[in-house]
Amino acid sequence: MITVRDSVRPVWFLLLAFLALLGSWPCVAIPTQESGTNNMLSELLVSYDYYNNFDDPTLETKPGPKNESSKQPCDYDVCLEQKEPCSARKDCLCPGITLEDVAPEAPTVTSLTPGGSEGVTVRWCAPYSLVTTYTIKGAEQEPVRVGSHLRSSKLKGLNDGDKVCVLAENAAGEGPESCILYQAEKDNASLTAGLIGGALGLGLLAVLAVLLWKYTQRRKSGARLSTQDRDDSHQGLSDSNRVSLDVL
Repeated sequence: MITVRDSVRPVWFLLLAFLALLGSWPCVAIPTQESGTNNMLSELLVSYDYYNNFDDPTLETKPGPKNESSKQPCDYDVCLEQKEPCSARKDCLCPGITLEDVAPEAPTVTSLTPGGSEGVTVRWCAPYSLVTTYTIKGAEQEPVRVGSHLRSSKLKGLNDGDKVCVLAENAAGEGPESCILYQAEKDNASLTAGLIGGALGLGLLAVLAVLLWKYTQRRKSGARLSTQDRDDSHQGLSDSNRVSLDVL
């Protein structure tokens, strides 16, 4: 006859065997919503610490690109003639200028210097804009166009009170003008030539005066000699007559 104790014994045996099997099997965590999040966060932290603490002596740190802020400003003077535009230089920082899609600002005319027969020298300072050509205009003169690297040009035929203007141009068009009035002054070269000519004239007059004085002195000395000779000749005749009378 099988009792209840005998029927329960196999169940206890199977339960103990199952527990022993679980004790020898690797622990596998069944993730829940909270435990799964914590496990993933802990794994990420472990990975971060691992790669941060890893030190490979074979790795070398390569320098990055040179920082633009370390460059120095270009030696660029808007009033001096330039061999090349500042935008073509890569070793320094150019001043901020507007690009070719914007018409340039007005240049600044600084002086008008007479140059005699060669004309008046017009000087200006460049605007902070991209310029391809400068145009110089007089009152009735034909406009003169020069390259963007120049800061001066000649303009002929100007009269006192004429207005002289300079404007800049690029692909976007012409910019506003900068103008000043021309005030005619004596050319330094002409003044110098006049002074030299006057000095030479005074010197020539002095030489002529000396020559005239010497000529006059010679005339006077010659007149005295001729008068003395006539007196001597008259005296000689008188003496000869007196001797002839004495002989008689």
